[in-house]
Amino acid sequence: MPDYFVFGGCLRSEVTFPELTQAHGRTPNWMLRLGTLSRNDDAEVLSDVALSPTCRIRLTRGDGWFRYSHSCTGSFEVFAEGKRILFEPAKQGDLDGARADFVSRVLLYCVDHTSITWLHGSAVRIGGGALAFLGASGSGKSTLALALARGGADHICDDTLPVEAAASPVVWPSDDIIRLCSDSRSRLASSANAIRRESDGKFVMTRREVGSAHSSPASDGHDGRCQLNAIYILNPCEASVSGAAASRRLVSPTAAVAILMQHLKLGPVVSREDPVRLVRQLGAIVRAVPVYELTVSRDWSRVGEVVDRVTAWHAQSDVPQNHLISA
Repeated sequence: MPDYFVFGGCLRSEVTFPELTQAHGRTPNWMLRLGTLSRNDDAEVLSDVALSPTCRIRLTRGDGWFRYSHSCTGSFEVFAEGKRILFEPAKQGDLDGARADFVSRVLLYCVDHTSITWLHGSAVRIGGGALAFLGASGSGKSTLALALARGGADHICDDTLPVEAAASPVVWPSDDIIRLCSDSRSRLASSANAIRRESDGKFVMTRREVGSAHSSPASDGHDGRCQLNAIYILNPCEASVSGAAASRRLVSPTAAVAILMQHLKLGPVVSREDPVRLVRQLGAIVRAVPVYELTVSRDWSRVGEVVDRVTAWHAQSDVPQNHLISA
């Protein structure tokens, strides 16, 4: 079975993942095998959501295990404290969809996340620290991160953003995958080959193919963690010739917790302690890291101005981020 780097650890899998970087000589943190799952009629139902008339996602748990079931892709049962996962594909199911489910949803529950908060966002490194970008779907998180990387920043992650809540919060390495809509791909990664195109129309590519990472934790032997210097909540606006291409407004810690709650990556909780833990972790993050509302122009001709402005805010890594004044 091949091994893969993902989320700072090693996955050994009977299912191939062309979007992940292969690992060699590592002890696996997680083992994914193919098999047949048994019925669990007594399981506690955590969530049961219909995505369409023919597709639904159901999350259940029992003593020492939980199960993620997607009627269109398959079911994953996680046990052994998240170290082992058994996957039963759906009949005539979408294997690419199952891969996406596993990396962006199921595996997050398996990582030791007592101090990790999983956010739906992208991140880059500028001036020795990480900048995180959150926002609603289509707000431009992936596009801005990749544009900043094209301008000289180090691309850290896309879509799945793991943040460790500590005295100085840090961003962990993610899954090495970039997902772009067609217009962003044509302008920022037109020569990059896509692994596939997902049902939402986004193209799935690796950072290696896009060429957005100056260094890779998988290749240089480092764990890839980076201190988090700022969090930006994207607020795209219509193009304006007279206004600034990008401006920011500091958000109070109290308001920031409520905003970040809307951008949590994980859905239903698996343990009863999760809600309290998440609020505590988010509180620790916003007390240590400034959170800004970032208003950016949707005008492609001004992307360079946006990149220059954001870069200028963080070019000097020795300036304490809690002393920065919103502009």
